[in-house]
Amino acid sequence: MVALLKAHQTAALGLLAAISTVSAQQRPGESPHRWLVQNNVSYTAVDTGDQSWLNGGLGKLRRDESDSTFAVQRLLFEYRKAVTPTLFAQLGADYLHDGSSGLDLTEAFLEWRPVPRSPTRHRFKLGAFYPRLSLENTDAGWETPFSISSSAINSWIAEEVKLLGAEWSLQRRLGGAGSPHELGVFAAAFYGNDPTGTLLAWKGWGIHDRQTRWHEQLPLPPLPQLQPGTRLREKQAPYAEPFLEIDHAPGYYAGVEWRYAQRVSIQAAHYDNRADLLLATDGQYAWETYFDHLAVQISLPWDIGLMAQWMSGYTAMGPVINRYGTRPVENEFQASYLMLTRMHNGHRVSLRFDQFAVEDLDLLPDDDNSESGHAITLAYNRELSPTLRLAVEWLRVESDRPARAYLGLDPDSIETTLQVQLRWRLTSRSN
Repeated sequence: MVALLKAHQTAALGLLAAISTVSAQQRPGESPHRWLVQNNVSYTAVDTGDQSWLNGGLGKLRRDESDSTFAVQRLLFEYRKAVTPTLFAQLGADYLHDGSSGLDLTEAFLEWRPVPRSPTRHRFKLGAFYPRLSLENTDAGWETPFSISSSAINSWIAEEVKLLGAEWSLQRRLGGAGSPHELGVFAAAFYGNDPTGTLLAWKGWGIHDRQTRWHEQLPLPPLPQLQPGTRLREKQAPYAEPFLEIDHAPGYYAGVEWRYAQRVSIQAAHYDNRADLLLATDGQYAWETYFDHLAVQISLPWDIGLMAQWMSGYTAMGPVINRYGTRPVENEFQASYLMLTRMHNGHRVSLRFDQFAVEDLDLLPDDDNSESGHAITLAYNRELSPTLRLAVEWLRVESDRPARAYLGLDPDSIETTLQVQLRWRLTSRSN
């Protein structure tokens, strides 16, 4: 199964490499190439009694007190080529020195934007990419320009929800020329998200700035139900690999979006990986995972922007094990955030409130995945030059997760972190 997915990924990369050598006619003065190299270097002060999830614990942060204070958070490489005036190829990779360290692929896709012949505009995307669900992560490399860490919702998407598939979207202005109303719809079919739900169930939500790459293996906490010799460890490796294809059945997501004069946008979407939760292979279970998603963005007076996202879903794995219909692991989950942000004279200040929870439905005493928590993030960003950005972020996460008691820890946890980050970015356009 792993070989099959890797073959798909290799084919996608080969396709992008092939088309990047095509000589295409460009508009006068337009560059067919754009590349980006970015280095994020951070000073981080952490106050937590928990081990971070990347170090195999149940912490919500990327780092804990055992990690280095100064670190290269991410070295990003991104390349985009205009194959024709309407067809684009994009490849992204990064180097990380935590989790599964090393260089790996983040995104690789083709995007076709045909010239509209009516008020309706179409767009098609094919390859490996994130679903179009985030209001925050709009910068290069799927980073956020508002803070350092993403919300709980988008941190989880960065961990477990990335796909290999095809997406179609449509936008149409409602009414006559100059109408402020615009309607959009989008839909995608994909492979490669069958283990999605593993990290959410066994380590819980997180708030951080890290993205899982295509071939990564991320550690699971040493919970009793995941120890050698237990029922769940029979087919589960001590790590999660979120982007495998196990059942060879496509998942999908679809949504609708309404915009008003670039001042208000509302998006509603549904995601379903349609995984066969009775299957497991290569050390990973298939998890049936689906969720509903709602996002709102409003431009307020005094250059203040308001963003809010809400998500509610379900994830489970394994066969029914009793007359009540209970499965070995079965959870409902939900999260939301509200963010206010203001840009003035090159200075951006953002304030975000997060809320998140997991409700354990299987009620098995040796596998309690329930949790609840909330967080507050205060961030400041300043563009020092066209190539250098300064970001400062204070983050406080308070959570209650009973499974911490299995590890001899207090179920209630308060984690705080202060980060100062310099982002150096170099871009180039060549003819």
